[in-house]
Amino acid sequence: MKTFQYVTVFVWFYLLSGSVMAEPLNHKQLVEQAFNQWSQGTGSPFDLLEADAQWTIMGPTESAKTYNLSDFQEMVIQPFNKRLSTRLKPTVHAIYQDSEEIIILFEAEATLINGEIYRNSYAWFFTMQQGKVVNVRAVLDLNAYDAVMALDVNDD
Repeated sequence: MKTFQYVTVFVWFYLLSGSVMAEPLNHKQLVEQAFNQWSQGTGSPFDLLEADAQWTIMGPTESAKTYNLSDFQEMVIQPFNKRLSTRLKPTVHAIYQDSEEIIILFEAEATLINGEIYRNSYAWFFTMQQGKVVNVRAVLDLNAYDAVMALDVNDD
């Protein structure tokens, strides 16, 4: 009889623990939603970045370095966006997940302030923790990026 009671108690604890445990975050789904919103002009994957996230641009030019989020926004995102006359629109080719790492392969396009079209291919590697991006490694054609950053901007 005692064995039955122990088994019953164990089963109840097991069943209750399953009902109160939070379902694990689906990081891939969060990233897919963020990129869909970015593509539609209603959101951005940058909204997923943790306040102390690190962003590393990989490559062979001076632009390749690691930034904290504040510096990344100030030194990369804002100056880049000033050189666009239309928003950057991504086209996602694939999103993969390997444990806490999300890999996004995409292309993006925008019209520049000089009327030319900017096109680039990207591979972003997001390290996720509790629904937030804590580290990014970004691979892109830095020569194309650097050409955009070399455009003169009228800072009225």
